[in-house]
Amino acid sequence: MDRYPVAKRTGTHADVLAAVGAADVLRHLEPRIVEFEDRFEVRLPRHLRPSDLDAVDPGFSYLLRPGKETPALPPERIVRTRAALAAERAAIPCATVAESRMYSILGRMKAFGGPNRVISSFAKLKREKWEAKIWEGFCGSKDFVCVSPLVQLFNPQSANGYALLKPSGTNRHDRTRNRWAEPFHEWLRFRGYFEGSAGWFASGSLRLFCPIPSDISHAQFVAAVARFRELRLGGTAVKMDCRAMLGLTRLLIEGAETYRRPRESVRGVSVTHYKDMGQAHTLMAMEQLAIPDWFELRTARQADAWLRTLEEHDVVLRRLNDSHSDELALLQLYRRTFQMRREESIGAFLEFLADYGTLVFRRRAEDHWLLPQFTLQGAIGILGADGDLESMVGNPGFLAVAAAVRSATFGAQAARSNGKPDYRETRYGLFSAIRRAALSGRRELMNVVSEFVSSFNREAVNRRARGIASMEIQDGERDAFAALVERFPSHAAAGALLCGVAGCVRGDTVAVETEYATARAAWA
Repeated sequence: MDRYPVAKRTGTHADVLAAVGAADVLRHLEPRIVEFEDRFEVRLPRHLRPSDLDAVDPGFSYLLRPGKETPALPPERIVRTRAALAAERAAIPCATVAESRMYSILGRMKAFGGPNRVISSFAKLKREKWEAKIWEGFCGSKDFVCVSPLVQLFNPQSANGYALLKPSGTNRHDRTRNRWAEPFHEWLRFRGYFEGSAGWFASGSLRLFCPIPSDISHAQFVAAVARFRELRLGGTAVKMDCRAMLGLTRLLIEGAETYRRPRESVRGVSVTHYKDMGQAHTLMAMEQLAIPDWFELRTARQADAWLRTLEEHDVVLRRLNDSHSDELALLQLYRRTFQMRREESIGAFLEFLADYGTLVFRRRAEDHWLLPQFTLQGAIGILGADGDLESMVGNPGFLAVAAAVRSATFGAQAARSNGKPDYRETRYGLFSAIRRAALSGRRELMNVVSEFVSSFNREAVNRRARGIASMEIQDGERDAFAALVERFPSHAAAGALLCGVAGCVRGDTVAVETEYATARAAWA
């Protein structure tokens, strides 16, 4: 046997945990986890032999709760809860704070029963019997050294009433679900939980993240997840989701053995939400978020572009205040970008970019300058991955109009704030007018843009008469923009793209008036 299949029986993170747990049992053989439509496969470099199980242990420690007697186990196999440690004035025996959090989750979710039984059984068994049970499990046996109860932390399908045709009630002590337990697979899930998942509490409720391997070595996967647990995430669930996905993507790129797109290694993340109901946590939601797939990743230069863009997005997300309804709505819109299909993901990012630019412009009008603009290079790099959008952002006419809109909004606003006497007229309603017109149709969009271009050019003529260098949009550029909008598939998307690109800032722009002229040269 040179591979061990794990069928996708539940469609939840339980399948992922079992696959990661199986790979962790055989980690000394340097296995690789590969996903297929109906299963995961733990692939080995050679056939598995019974002797390969000589050094295998349970893979975790016994969680001792307050007021309980210490079992007859070596001290290194016992972990105490924070309450017990506080009472004993002892230090946390875990290697890292993130590891301690995983055991804290185990205690708060009341999921320690199964892992503790495995540890206790391991301590009583002879080594030969323990290894024989593991070998039988890999050969197809469902039994193991003990029977573990099903709990929803490791298997969401074990939530009360989920496995019944008709729920019998909300009795927390109902054990009907345990009929579906397979002890060997439950042990693999225990190991997978400690090696392949991460969790954070938000207002007492637990949000469990389980990366879904696509084609990745076990060593690279667990290294990325270990660093993933160390991320400092906070806020509401939606903000936590967005920052977690960006953080994991960055870790995959930094820890990759070869240059490859992060989604080729990890397809996405299974996110499970357990709500604190007072005496217990209840399963409330399960969803999957896809790893971003914005750019190609075959060279060191492309890797640097990925990392710069991820950091730029993370800064924006950190500064969005999820206690404000309009900023929370933006975070929810950004979370929609984590989709499997690239065109849908980029379409969601376009909507977010346009709405975010409008919000930043409005905030700065109120003299709140905390929210940064996206860079033009980073935004166009993502938008250009879509064929239709690429034709727009590479068109000189579009870039000229977008740069003029930027100059008349963000540029004029910044010049006024910096005390420059020759700033342009700031057109505060321009973004909203473009978005509204685009929703109505192409003719309405072009009417608004044409009126703006005429006004912008008249202002440029008056400024040059006063000796102020000013550029204007040429007739050919306006005609090119009109022709582009006419053949673009969606007039609403065209308006959003114009506002989104106009809301970005060039990283090397100093003079407001020359900004849109240099933009044409850079992106033509």
